[in-house]
Amino acid sequence: MSHVGDCSLRWEEKIMEMDMNAMKAEIGGAFVVAWLVVGMGWGSLGAAVVMAAVWMAFSGAHVLPVITWMHMMTGDLADAEGNWMPNGMRLLAQIVGALLAILMMTEMGAIESTWDQVQPGFDAPDAWGAIMMVAAGAIFWTIHTRADSAWVTGFAVMALAGTMGMTYDVMAGDVVVATVSTTGAGEMASSIASSGHEVAAIAQAWIVDGLLCGLGALVAVKVDEMV
Repeated sequence: MSHVGDCSLRWEEKIMEMDMNAMKAEIGGAFVVAWLVVGMGWGSLGAAVVMAAVWMAFSGAHVLPVITWMHMMTGDLADAEGNWMPNGMRLLAQIVGALLAILMMTEMGAIESTWDQVQPGFDAPDAWGAIMMVAAGAIFWTIHTRADSAWVTGFAVMALAGTMGMTYDVMAGDVVVATVSTTGAGEMASSIASSGHEVAAIAQAWIVDGLLCGLGALVAVKVDEMV
């Protein structure tokens, strides 16, 4: 084998190793978040602290799908292999991590859960809802990239989770009976765990919310470039 070919092979092996490490970090981070943070609710101080600890423990992991969507939208949109595919794999890894947590919490389904009852259908955001989500994405991305601190990012998530689509109201008629915290990955995983209940609606929300927040991150990047 030529020197060039040998270097190329080693480089490909290194890339594969990096990808595997990223996937393991995403699975581990999503597992912890589904196990601990969602139950606390995003509005709690404990959730911010746990999120900061997760990002420090699983270095390089996005953990939350909304952050992965932001990385997608601020990356090279024409680069399928370097942007869309790696980040798409991260999204799948996050679902796997959340699913493992759900299966363990329910003892592989032995403990009855109410996930299939509280998962919402998909309602496309109205104009103001979409604008608010884009704005939240822009604010979060600015904080996340400029602060470069897991602690600051954790508190930013705590403050902006509702606007970024990571909470939803459980309704009984016209009355809100509960506000549920989610990660997107957790909802997808719980749908899989409950035989695909509402999976199409959940996938739509997962994609639309992610794209809107990602668009906000892209706006933040473009504004920063112009200033």
